[in-house]
Amino acid sequence: MIRPAMLDDVPAIARVHVDAWRTAYTRLLPSTVLDDLSYEQRETMWRAFVGARDIRKVFVVHEATDVIGFAACGPNRTADPRYPGELYAIYLLADKRGGGHGRALFDATSTYLRAEALWPFAFWVFAGNTAVDRFCNSLGGRRFASQPTVVAGEVTYEHAYGFGSP
Repeated sequence: MIRPAMLDDVPAIARVHVDAWRTAYTRLLPSTVLDDLSYEQRETMWRAFVGARDIRKVFVVHEATDVIGFAACGPNRTADPRYPGELYAIYLLADKRGGGHGRALFDATSTYLRAEALWPFAFWVFAGNTAVDRFCNSLGGRRFASQPTVVAGEVTYEHAYGFGSP
């Protein structure tokens, strides 16, 4: 059900990424951002990420042969010394949420980050996404920071959750 991503998974990862953004962020991000998303653009981004030979890792969850979600993790991009690791993304297709797949992806990334000495870790989320807030809280996450970010010329906020004890 959960395995490391391969280059052959990239088109499916891109599809999940775009489709998940369009369903999860309809009230949180400007519609122009969601309208401008493309599978091709995300394929390019994920092909470079999955194909990289570094410590970053992508996991996919699948049913039969269909990728229905993914998670990406690696070193903290902010170099916060309290949180050496970071969960960069975790997305599922809308009709697959709530069935334990997100938890399974979270567990896979947590195990990987711990094994790579990237523990504890942070996870930045868009403010206002109550489902993700509940998800993080249910997994023992603790909100430790908030910051403004500009998306398509509009200010929104991101919250950081910490997992593990810094």
